[in-house]
Amino acid sequence: MLYHNDKTILFFNGDFKLVNDFKISPFNQTLHYGYGVFEGIRAYQTQSGLHIYKVRRHFERLMQSAKKLHIEMPYSVQEMINFAYELVEQNKLSEAYIRPFIFMDKNMGLRAVDADKPNVLMTCWKWKKYYPNNHLNVMVSSWRRPHPKTMPVDIKASGNYINSILATREATQNGYDDALLLDVEGYVATGPGASFFMEKDGKLIVPPINYIFQGITRATLIDLAKQMDIPVEEKLFGVEELLNADGAFFAGTAAEVAGIKSINGHQLKLPWEDTIGRLLHDRYKRIVAGKDTNFLEYF
Repeated sequence: MLYHNDKTILFFNGDFKLVNDFKISPFNQTLHYGYGVFEGIRAYQTQSGLHIYKVRRHFERLMQSAKKLHIEMPYSVQEMINFAYELVEQNKLSEAYIRPFIFMDKNMGLRAVDADKPNVLMTCWKWKKYYPNNHLNVMVSSWRRPHPKTMPVDIKASGNYINSILATREATQNGYDDALLLDVEGYVATGPGASFFMEKDGKLIVPPINYIFQGITRATLIDLAKQMDIPVEEKLFGVEELLNADGAFFAGTAAEVAGIKSINGHQLKLPWEDTIGRLLHDRYKRIVAGKDTNFLEYF
């Protein structure tokens, strides 16, 4: 993955600068302890020009994440939106993945010193597909999602993703495309970086939000399914029930909608082409491209 070249421009604390001119302290508190927050956002080329999908909701969530970690954001939601559009335009990208990152400065202690003066970094790059295909072979990880009393699991805090990296590494080392994480009680929770949907008897079943990150794409697809008269049930379920599913998929800003072929080597009943997931995948791609006039409220 090529994230930048010598001409790449990033946004940092109010200025746009070349990536090679960007420097951070090796004593950075976020670098050492993971005390920071971020977002993942996609920009799409539409008939009416560049559009950053659900940009306001993403930056509102970034603000909420920062607030939950007692970090005071120096910019408003609208200012962050303006910076994001300018950043993509300055990098001359027609489509992009955008990564805003809020991190702290020099501090080798564990006290949140100067949490009212964080650094604001925003980068972007061309990222066509997160997953290689829509026929993923997924492994149920031995790692579990953290309990919400140990960490705020409903925000995009940098440190939370150590759990995701460990699960992904375990899966790929065992020959799988990605992992599926259970919660601390053994119920299906989420992918390492995307929400999880199961399909059974014409119904979508999703894990409740107790131990998972509340994805914007997850909420969009649930609303979309309901408008398309596809039943959606939010409930706890285990691996045994999952192995009897008709289909399943991951959903997230980076992943978009990605079909799952098998769990722990057990092939799901329906081919991807015949699933509700495939139907939502195609509809979602049309929506983010601004081509589906029936669902412009999601645009």
